Amino acid sequence: MTSRGAAVLPVVATVLGLGLAACGGPTGPVGPGAAAVPRSADPRPAPAPSAEGPAKAREIAMPAPVAAAAGRVSTLAPTRTASFAMLGVTWDRGADDENVRAEVRVRRDAGWSAWERLEVDTDETEGGRAGTEPWWVDSADEVSARVTSSDGTAPSGIKVVTVDPGDDSADTATATPAFYSTGTGSAVVTVADGKPTYTARPSIITRSSWKAKKSNDCDDAPKYPRYGTTTEGVVLHHTAGANSYSRSKSASIVRGIQSFHMKGRGWCDIAYNFIVDKYGQTFMGRDGGADRQVRGSHAGNSEVNEQTMGVALMGNLSKARPSTKMKNATVRLVGWRMGTTYLAAQGTYKIGGKKLHRIAGHRNVVSTACPGKYGYAWLKAKGGLRDRVAAYTSKYSSAIKTASKKLTVSQKGVVVIGETNGATTRRMVWSKLDFYWKQGVGAFPVAGTARSPYDKAGGPTGVLGYPTSSMTSSATIPGIAAQRFERGGIWRVATTSSSTSYVITGATYDAYVANGEAEGRLGAPTSNVVRTGDTVRTTFAHGSIEVTDGQEPVVVVDGQPQRAPQPSPQPSQQPSETPAPTMSEPTPGPTDAA
Repeated sequence: MTSRGAAVLPVVATVLGLGLAACGGPTGPVGPGAAAVPRSADPRPAPAPSAEGPAKAREIAMPAPVAAAAGRVSTLAPTRTASFAMLGVTWDRGADDENVRAEVRVRRDAGWSAWERLEVDTDETEGGRAGTEPWWVDSADEVSARVTSSDGTAPSGIKVVTVDPGDDSADTATATPAFYSTGTGSAVVTVADGKPTYTARPSIITRSSWKAKKSNDCDDAPKYPRYGTTTEGVVLHHTAGANSYSRSKSASIVRGIQSFHMKGRGWCDIAYNFIVDKYGQTFMGRDGGADRQVRGSHAGNSEVNEQTMGVALMGNLSKARPSTKMKNATVRLVGWRMGTTYLAAQGTYKIGGKKLHRIAGHRNVVSTACPGKYGYAWLKAKGGLRDRVAAYTSKYSSAIKTASKKLTVSQKGVVVIGETNGATTRRMVWSKLDFYWKQGVGAFPVAGTARSPYDKAGGPTGVLGYPTSSMTSSATIPGIAAQRFERGGIWRVATTSSSTSYVITGATYDAYVANGEAEGRLGAPTSNVVRTGDTVRTTFAHGSIEVTDGQEPVVVVDGQPQRAPQPSPQPSQQPSETPAPTMSEPTPGPTDAA
């Protein structure tokens, strides 16, 4: 076979891991118009399937490249293999990937396909093997390939990787559970373009629904951390595969991509954070949480991988335009992340030695055709992806967004998890504090030394409930501050060397408030609640409060039992108390005063 000056050479292909020699078969010119060779004429047995996981990947070694008119060429003669639906080509690191050209063709029932040039993926940030994007062929059981290196630096260890993604039991779009959810109002909904005050999370097909293989350890910090610190932007890709797939095949394609990335490229998981098909289905990609900034392996730049959300549009957008449903789903997906993290859809930023638009194409990061000429044209067109997301997020408004704008970056840090929406509650996670909002109560941050004790006490669904104030310093006692919650409070007691927070709830909280709190007879707390049998005891600078189940609190000041004053008009709704751990840390800075 000849194409673009690439000579055809007789080869011997070894099917790795199976101990089978795959030799013989048709040689000579077998181009797209060549007559099909009957399968019965090929005496080579198909390799036995792998037992690992629902998706089965197999590798076929190609011979070392030899000199040819086009440069250096490695050619795989038509080789029988077990039935597969996807394939790609990989090789050892070290070659100049931009000068590698990989072409494959496959044999289906109707005969041999035309040669398909595979898009080379130049991402080197996660190690593993260099290679191409995978190509979805639906069903084939024979393959031929040729790899050309035009600059004379030929790749070594070239392999064709075929993937059988396995069967799908059902075409099910199951929504990924929220990282944080309080109430029925957090249910995932499908929304259309518009200008909502809250950009709801779209329906996302879970990894379990598309039968993902369990990821390997994707946390290899500090070089390859599992999570980035925050979402800085979005990078758009296309999978560069086939465009003629059915809705029911999309899950198989995602599963095939994952298998190729893990078994062929040697990565810990699928490269993308999300994949959107032409029917508007959105699939969860790399494991780690839909709401988190999970480090991907999609951009070819370590910092960009860590701090951006990688969205792949399923298909080859160099050959076909994205469908209307694909566009709509992508706007909802990108708009959800950017809206809830308060990230502007327009504008630029600097990252990894690059200056990128907040919504950029893969080709803006490295030299590649991705996301295809039609995908990239839609991204930057007037009324395209950037403009639609900007319009979609333009009216986003919330009490948390308003309150958080009043804090400095040194107080709140960067966004870790965007604003999540419940029926009457919301939460947002920053690196230095958590913001909570409850209808009728307001939006308040929990920060500094109060953050860990609050989480360990159950957060908003625990003994304290939602915050009803920020941490407020005492007007009369230096180093003392308190934060109020629906059913208790957290007191921060600072010394010259450390700061400790104490959780006080239930009847103890009522008695403490009635006795003037830290400014009263008891002074500042010196312990959390400690339970012994049916009695809880909390100590203070000048005394203690003991509460036995079913009895009135006993307040002791300077060793003398006190007659308890009438409780404040904020009675606790918590009948008993759970001891909360003490957390000590250095003297608080501006963050703790937030």
